[in-house]
Amino acid sequence: MSNATVIARHDVSHDGHQQHWNEFVPQGYRPICLSVYGDRASPRYASVWVKRAGPPFVGIHGTDRNGFQAFFEQWAAKGFSPTILAASGPAANPVYAAVMEKSPHGVSLTRHYLVSGNVDSSSTIEHWLREAQRKRWIPRWISVFGDPGERRYALVLDPNPEGVLWNVDGLAGDSAALYQQRFNAQTAQWAWPGLVTVSPDGRFLSLFRDGDIGPWIARHNMTSAGYQQEVNTWWQQGYFPLYVQGGGKGAETRFACLFVKRERPVERQLTMTGTSVAAFQAVDKKIAEVMRESGTRACAVAITRAGRLVHARGYTWAEPGYPLTQPTTMFRIASCSKPITAMAIHLLIQQGRLQLTDKMQALLKLQPPPGRSIAAQMDQITVHHLLTHTAGWDRAKVYDLAPLEDVAKAFGQAFLPVTREQMARYQLSQPLQFTPGTQYAYSNLGYLLLGLIIERVAQIGYVSFVRQRIMAPLGLTRPHRARTMIGEQPPGVARQHDNDGNGPDLRVVPSATGGPVDGPRQLVPLAYGGEDLRLFDAFGGWCMAPCDYAKILASLDRGDASPVLRQAALDQMWTVQPFVPGVSYANGWDRFDAGGGQFGVRHGGGMPGVASSILWRSDNWGIALFGNGPALPDIYPEVAALPAASWPGHDLFPEVGVPAF
Repeated sequence: MSNATVIARHDVSHDGHQQHWNEFVPQGYRPICLSVYGDRASPRYASVWVKRAGPPFVGIHGTDRNGFQAFFEQWAAKGFSPTILAASGPAANPVYAAVMEKSPHGVSLTRHYLVSGNVDSSSTIEHWLREAQRKRWIPRWISVFGDPGERRYALVLDPNPEGVLWNVDGLAGDSAALYQQRFNAQTAQWAWPGLVTVSPDGRFLSLFRDGDIGPWIARHNMTSAGYQQEVNTWWQQGYFPLYVQGGGKGAETRFACLFVKRERPVERQLTMTGTSVAAFQAVDKKIAEVMRESGTRACAVAITRAGRLVHARGYTWAEPGYPLTQPTTMFRIASCSKPITAMAIHLLIQQGRLQLTDKMQALLKLQPPPGRSIAAQMDQITVHHLLTHTAGWDRAKVYDLAPLEDVAKAFGQAFLPVTREQMARYQLSQPLQFTPGTQYAYSNLGYLLLGLIIERVAQIGYVSFVRQRIMAPLGLTRPHRARTMIGEQPPGVARQHDNDGNGPDLRVVPSATGGPVDGPRQLVPLAYGGEDLRLFDAFGGWCMAPCDYAKILASLDRGDASPVLRQAALDQMWTVQPFVPGVSYANGWDRFDAGGGQFGVRHGGGMPGVASSILWRSDNWGIALFGNGPALPDIYPEVAALPAASWPGHDLFPEVGVPAF
């Protein structure tokens, strides 16, 4: 295949590839892809050449391990860095092909005889992929060679200043069917196959990355003739191979390819929506800066003052065509759900239907799974213990939500899912890590149990109770329990990009929502099915816009005029528990001294592709800030420093579809 600017070749011999190099390079072409495969004694090459300007480059092919090392050292000393590093053949005698070009960023980290194994060993591919996540690098090239029981890997890691999300998987070698599952899961979370390599035995190793390369078509497990047919088909529609990778010998050779219309990803741009407020320009600037630094694509903020919404904006750092974030865009809020659950508990206390000293088991009367018994001291746990994370579970020692498979097996289930009550019953059969009321240890399980208590006392579902008794009186209609799967998301919900901040990102895992306990389950994005959000209700399950949460914060300014909690209930909720000295966590809120006789309460949350932060101060202002990246900027100093005379007098609640007080 060829035209004026792109040439693609495959099944080319050593001498044939050298002839192409001698012919194409003087005409201004440069290789953007190279693959070596086939018999070690007579390797074959597939390549893609693009006619364009660029830095000086050099290449080598048909060499062994030592030959490549000498080539690398020679040209690295002159400031050249690998852009392609292909290898094939047996581990004891591989064949290499590579391209290096003059680099503006120095020589990329390059390793070419790695094994698979302990992540802490510098000889393993796992180690360097972890280092890449930690040090903000991204794989430029990755190859796998050797036999199934003796895999070897070659790797080039480039700087990743924009924080592009990426994931490498299939190190053990995905079958064509398993890779198809992985492909389906990755593309469902808007990733694209940045490189798919094929081992000598026809297995697939993949690099997926976030971003937008424009229209693309991916194919894998193709024969030589099948690849040529795909080339002919897509070439006529304006596509060319960004890469083609081969693996295997003779008729058993299989290819993977990505057809595109552009060579480089689309650049991101910053867009802000909502009313611009001069007093909060520093807030806008800081949020935008952190989004660029962290690679966060969507963020929204709402700021309240004396019961009014004074600032509400959406921020998008993404390619054109990405859904624009609005002030009303809804986000999963993770553990910022806990203060809402705490409000629901204190509403029941305000109604005289519950007390902080009530015992959990006296309320729930949970039975253990068949053949098990309730663990010691469970009857000592109170509502207050659950609210203050002092009930006895320490997830630093034993994670406080058991593996779903263990819970299902305890109840004799061969398939997922499990319910919240089953999780609670199972956990109550497991020992505590400390005596209730003697230590503080953050616990999702405690809030799961609070959700069940709300249901038992109110005789209505947790979500329904919160919507009817907290959301509805405040005029909030958008908040809802976060939906697990992509296809379940209502309009106006932000995308979740699995961004851990320290790697790994774009994770793909077996489904937590269904399938056999002991057998293979469908691969899904971690953010969309890797966790069953039906379990998260009371500890991390809400989805809403920051301006919706802002109305909840604004209600805290109202005291006895609030339609939800009166001042006595608020004072009780914000009283720091007396159990453990030095702990600032009150009942569902972290309390802090704001100076000048004022105090504040706050909470944060995080999940795959979720970061949330809420804060309220006793001088009647608050912040709700949500995003779909790994972290959020700290805008508290900018807001706290605002002079009293600079606070706006307007109220934007009606502008965002929320009634004013």
